Amino acid sequence: MLRKFLIAAGSVLAVIVLGGGVFVSARQNLHFDDTPYPDVAASTDSAVIARGRYIVRDVAPCAGCHGDPSQRASYVSGADVPLVGGFSFDIPPGQFYTRNLTSDKETGLGGVPDKAIARALRYGVGHDGRALLPFMEMQGLADDDLRAVVSYLRTQPPVRNPVPPHHYNVLGKVVRATVLSKPVGPSATPPAQSPRGASVETGRYLAESVALCWSCHTERSQMTGALTGPRYGGTTGFTESYDTARTWSPPNITSDPETGRLGKMNEDQFVARFRQGRVIPGSPMPWQAFSRMDEDDLRAIYRYLKSVAPVKRDVGPPVVSLGKT
Repeated sequence: MLRKFLIAAGSVLAVIVLGGGVFVSARQNLHFDDTPYPDVAASTDSAVIARGRYIVRDVAPCAGCHGDPSQRASYVSGADVPLVGGFSFDIPPGQFYTRNLTSDKETGLGGVPDKAIARALRYGVGHDGRALLPFMEMQGLADDDLRAVVSYLRTQPPVRNPVPPHHYNVLGKVVRATVLSKPVGPSATPPAQSPRGASVETGRYLAESVALCWSCHTERSQMTGALTGPRYGGTTGFTESYDTARTWSPPNITSDPETGRLGKMNEDQFVARFRQGRVIPGSPMPWQAFSRMDEDDLRAIYRYLKSVAPVKRDVGPPVVSLGKT
């Protein structure tokens, strides 16, 4: 009887494993061609391009991931390095590479229509119709800023740089077939015009949809990217691909008086801190870019963060050496 039971149980398990494998395999290249294209066309207007440059280089800043990995030192010093992609993320689901954003027709965006670039940013669908990994969480960009970003990217000189395809491990393929199977679009209708001025509304827009302050200052799953901690409450111990000898803990930036950075900093001090730039060598915070932000925008972000509910959470020192050489 025991032998029959074990055979039956093994058969059921084999069917489950086989069925799961077929399910996962069938969902590796899902297409979402019915996702709408935003009505966006690149502009040659210098003011529009300048706004796009400001977003791409100073507020987002895209070069942190899409910049030439061989020019990391130049990027950290504040140079506008080519957006050739190739930066790798070694995370639990596998190894992932950022794309070439220059106008090269073979390896970059030169052959991709404006509206397809806009769709990728807003709806997370690539020009081939497949869902993009939710790394670029700028779905809430206002219509005018979406156009500005596309317009600026069109001005980037072509640089041929073939980027390897993503490599999903077994666990990554399961995640891709399930929790990350669908593209991520905006949670609400993006505004037609981006808010301006030192207001809470502008700060919310910049912190949530452009600078993405929450994405680093909130604990999240390394497997799915889902938020697992209180918003803006800080993150504990992650490493960067280019520096595995240290771990970084982006601080709690709420206004909690004991554990939050904004609980101990007034508005003028906040602006002055950003103007100061990088203080801790190697810090992954793109201080060189943020230090160039408009003062009204910095004040707006401060005012928005002050409106966020305080979170009592101490994530420890910002950097810890692991003693590696």
